[in-house]
Amino acid sequence: MAKQKCPECPPKGLPGYMGTMADMFTLLFAFFVLLFSMSTLDPAKMESTQDDAKKEKTAEEVKEIKEQLEKEKQALKSIGVDSLDNMSVEAYMDSIIQDTLEALAHKPSTRKMETSFASIKKILDIDSTAAELDRRDQRGLSMQINGDICFKSGKAEILDTLKYFLDAIADSFMVHRNDKRQIVIEGHTDNQRPGRKIREKYPSNWHLSSARASAVVEYLVNRGVNPARLSAHGYADRWPADMTWTDMRRGFVFQYDKENEREDRKNRMEMDDVIDSLNTSAELRRKNRRIKILVTHNNYVDGQGYGRMDYDTEGKQREFERKKKK
Repeated sequence: MAKQKCPECPPKGLPGYMGTMADMFTLLFAFFVLLFSMSTLDPAKMESTQDDAKKEKTAEEVKEIKEQLEKEKQALKSIGVDSLDNMSVEAYMDSIIQDTLEALAHKPSTRKMETSFASIKKILDIDSTAAELDRRDQRGLSMQINGDICFKSGKAEILDTLKYFLDAIADSFMVHRNDKRQIVIEGHTDNQRPGRKIREKYPSNWHLSSARASAVVEYLVNRGVNPARLSAHGYADRWPADMTWTDMRRGFVFQYDKENEREDRKNRMEMDDVIDSLNTSAELRRKNRRIKILVTHNNYVDGQGYGRMDYDTEGKQREFERKKKK
């Protein structure tokens, strides 16, 4: 039997087409990366688009509700029912529609609150350093108002400028019916011990800062802000203006390495030393005597869980269904 010739072995390495394929994949990847880098997303436009979509959805829902109520109104009239809850059928239906509109309304966005804050400052001619946003606070939108426009030294009576400011922000974004985000009012002081006369009413900076925060809470409640959303916190001198929420939670700060332009993780300052260093001048102390208004990211819990918004409307609807069955 003749011996068969062994077939030639394929050349070593990958097939020749693999180089071309790899180049093609690389070019495609670079092409899509380039497309992504050129497509910048405008947050303002995105939010505006979302708001338009919400409004369109709300309008459709209201239209459906109106059509359904019109059918029910005609059904009630056909059986001789002209009034409900001492109201005409038309007025009763209108009240349900109004309550539904309020229930479907959306709470103000963070961007809208920031825009309103800037507009209010401009209208009231408040200096940029006297009222500013602190975007470093991880809890939510933080507004800091300098002590010069809040209270007189050693007192907790609100000055007129702060009243105008509170009126404006309350009307602008704090009295929304369906907004359940917690609003924390923080009172802060410098590290100077109150004088003897002041101590007769406020024995320490803790008492003074708490009284100031409580005065702001009371004022906002009288302006129509839901009291269940509000809370007053007094921090005395323990939270200087230049300290972030992260620094406070940590209880110390790392010293800054100017040469390498970074924090020196080996050397840190304890809180007492930090507080002293941030109260060394009249300007720093004035900056620390402030009110902070924080609109948190989280809702308050109302005993029914999150998202329960409109009990009156639900009650009216149940009553309406009950009477219709009769």
